[in-house]
Amino acid sequence: MQVSEVMHKGVSTVQINDSLKKVAALMKREDIGAVPVFKNERAVGFVTDRDIVISCVAEGQAPDGPISQAMSRDIISINESEDILVASKMMRENQVSRLLVVDGGERPVGMISLHDLGENLDDNDLKASLISDIKR
Repeated sequence: MQVSEVMHKGVSTVQINDSLKKVAALMKREDIGAVPVFKNERAVGFVTDRDIVISCVAEGQAPDGPISQAMSRDIISINESEDILVASKMMRENQVSRLLVVDGGERPVGMISLHDLGENLDDNDLKASLISDIKR
């Protein structure tokens, strides 16, 4: 089964100078937990709701500060045509629960999460292994 068959289609993005408050409001409005961070047309990072809480809120950062204070500069993406087993391997190896999905031109087209994989993997042992490997 291909990533494109199970991913969430479409992806919200933010710009590197957007405020923490603006990004958090976007996440709340769209009920999402992660977004890629762009500088103009190029992906330069990734931020999760947890990143905002741990890196900024807990440290007393001002909500009008740039999202670059919270983002990870690691961008882990997968092509939409890859098999979901490749996605599960990438999540395990990188200890992440979400991947940015890109098309052949490296443009973002969606996201795939650990939950998406869990819903679509047939092998229950593989599901359990994947979840325990990532969530440790």
